[in-house]
Amino acid sequence: MFRWLWKHPLVITIIGGTIVFYIALLHGYIKNYRQNRRNKVELIAKMRNADELLRKNLTEDALDIYKTILTRPSLVKHPELHARIKHQEGICYYTLAQKTHKEDNLTRAIRAYEEALKICTRKKDQTQYATIQNNLGLAYWMLAGVRDKEDNLTRAIRAYEEALPIHNLKDYPFEYAQIQNNLGNVYGAFSEVRNKEYNATKAIRAYQKALKIYTSEKYPKTYATTQTNLGTVYTGLAKVRDKEENLTLAIRSHQEALTVYTLEKNPTMYATIQINLGAVYIDLAGVRDKEGNLTRAIRAYEEAIEVYTSKDYPLDYASTQNNLGATYRTLAEVRDKKQNAIKAIQAFGEALTVCTSKNYPLEYARTKNNLGNAYATLAEVQSKQENLTRAVQAYEQALKIYTVKKYPLNYAQTQNNLGNAYGALVEIQSNEKNFSRTIEAYEEALKIYTRKKHPIMYAMTKNNLGIAYRRLAKVRDREENLIKAIQAFKEALTVLSSDHYPLYYEKIILNIDKAKRMMEE
Repeated sequence: MFRWLWKHPLVITIIGGTIVFYIALLHGYIKNYRQNRRNKVELIAKMRNADELLRKNLTEDALDIYKTILTRPSLVKHPELHARIKHQEGICYYTLAQKTHKEDNLTRAIRAYEEALKICTRKKDQTQYATIQNNLGLAYWMLAGVRDKEDNLTRAIRAYEEALPIHNLKDYPFEYAQIQNNLGNVYGAFSEVRNKEYNATKAIRAYQKALKIYTSEKYPKTYATTQTNLGTVYTGLAKVRDKEENLTLAIRSHQEALTVYTLEKNPTMYATIQINLGAVYIDLAGVRDKEGNLTRAIRAYEEAIEVYTSKDYPLDYASTQNNLGATYRTLAEVRDKKQNAIKAIQAFGEALTVCTSKNYPLEYARTKNNLGNAYATLAEVQSKQENLTRAVQAYEQALKIYTVKKYPLNYAQTQNNLGNAYGALVEIQSNEKNFSRTIEAYEEALKIYTRKKHPIMYAMTKNNLGIAYRRLAKVRDREENLIKAIQAFKEALTVLSSDHYPLYYEKIILNIDKAKRMMEE
């Protein structure tokens, strides 16, 4: 009936036009598809080139390519590539942050990771999403060491917890262990800021979960590093709970790490762990077997010095010599006072061959303060006046760095030590200068050691000040100085009560009695 329509010129024109239109549309689609494919192939080639540069540690070159790719408009059409390149850009900035401009590069890394997560959501690509969250956590953890510690550690934990349901123990055991180790690091850092016991316990639990996967047989180096981290957290936990037990566990963890990090295979890690062990043994010496544990600490520091030579690792060498000297001085209180005090002085002298007031001022000041303590100890058995004079000189040199404004606590500690040295000199030279300097040093320390902020050190220093006034009373202004002495002793007793500090309380009561008897004479 409508056959005539198919022969109608208008119908033929419309049909022909429609066919041409769809052919053109198909041609355009194919052309566009091919162009998109070429663009994608080109983007992938450039990305792989950058990936290879990154693998070769040519981070800046890799970053330049990633940044160039990110300017390409065609990248928007390939969201999976866009997310991956943003992630790689973040890795570049994170890597650079370990070398230079730490805060700036970490901030850029975090921005890149967060932009990648806007594209690569949990629904679209779970595995990539979890990997980016883990890396974001690492960046926040590192940034916490620079600024806003609590805030950035909290953000790191949030990122790791986002990754954990995906990188779980069953499906991704290695990645699961990696995140647990990272969580341990964050909680360990958190324990230094607040809630030490709670956060240290969380860190230990996380490390223990990681170690179920990181066995010494399959992943020896990772196992050893995690054991070292675990040992460090046990040491921190020992400050607030079960001291002996946690220090013993810390030693065990560090010794486990040393089964992998041997002197021959990993000398720098071996030395680092030996330093950690030395610190733990010193803490343990305060609980039991003082002489034995101090001797073990000395042995550990001497092992570290075999690696950390003054030529190759000058600052590590100086720091370890400083620790060694402090340990010898503490051992001098137990046995062989003269011999160990001299060894302490020699170790501090070695540290000072590296640390000057110009190149390492804080380490220099720390060493000078410790050197003063060693001379004061040696003065108890040899050349009293000469060694006390050297102690005074060392403390005064430390105070050129430890100013009250910049380092108030170090300033107070060194002033207290200086007061002790002048107080001991008074026993040899009862002159006006030594009396005045003794009292002046203690009063300077008390500007920082207030009853509210540092009650124990306040009380100790008040007791020292009372003794200084009592000695001065033997020389001049007897009644006035004895009244000042008694007042200082009583102020010390406001902190050192008989219930909480019975031994100190009894000593101060005896000091008050001596002062009162002197007033009656």
